[in-house]
Amino acid sequence: MMLHRFRRRTPGERPGAAGAGPPAPADTLDWFETDSAGAVLRQASFATDLDPPARAREHGPRQAGTHGAATVAASRAELTALCEDFGPLGVRLYRAVYGVPLVSTAQVTTVGPVGNRQPASAEVPVTAEEFERAWSIARRDRHFAPCDRGPLPDGARLTGTVVAAPWGIGVTGLFVELPLPVPGFVDMGHLGAAENWPAIGTAAEFEVLAVRFDAERRARPQVRLRPTGGRGSGRG
Repeated sequence: MMLHRFRRRTPGERPGAAGAGPPAPADTLDWFETDSAGAVLRQASFATDLDPPARAREHGPRQAGTHGAATVAASRAELTALCEDFGPLGVRLYRAVYGVPLVSTAQVTTVGPVGNRQPASAEVPVTAEEFERAWSIARRDRHFAPCDRGPLPDGARLTGTVVAAPWGIGVTGLFVELPLPVPGFVDMGHLGAAENWPAIGTAAEFEVLAVRFDAERRARPQVRLRPTGGRGSGRG
């Protein structure tokens, strides 16, 4: 497959009269990897008026064209796999974390109401290495950015049942069965001393810390949790 990689700037809405409504959206710096027909395979977009998460900035300098904070770091292949394996829920979880990619680079060229739109800038070809660096920066931004949207925003509470401690009690963490077709995981750092870990079969309340996706293989979501101290009824 012939791949094309480029970046461009998409302008926000033209500024209106002072005091006339909310602030105009800022420009976005968009990076695309497309097939020969222009279908978007991967997209990394940065909002120029937002600061990247502090923990993301700790990982080193950012290259040209990645100014601001990433709002999109999405892959069409990952979305397709999640739709096939987890249905609409998987897609909604992914979009909440990584944003919504364009179907085609011709789909949307500007931000803001139709009457105030400006054309996107010319496409600037980039190398595979440059695209991968921008992609990595965007993914890192999204991993460290708080998530306040989607079906499982940070801070949401769920009742789940402890189903496995594959590494043994006191090591690594626990898996939790949730009332959703996605697994939950509690890191040992949120469980305290081994003697205080909940037994297999214990039902308890958990707080959502984040939703993560396995990017090494076929995309699979995992809900990162911590116990709240609330208890549910055990399995009968």
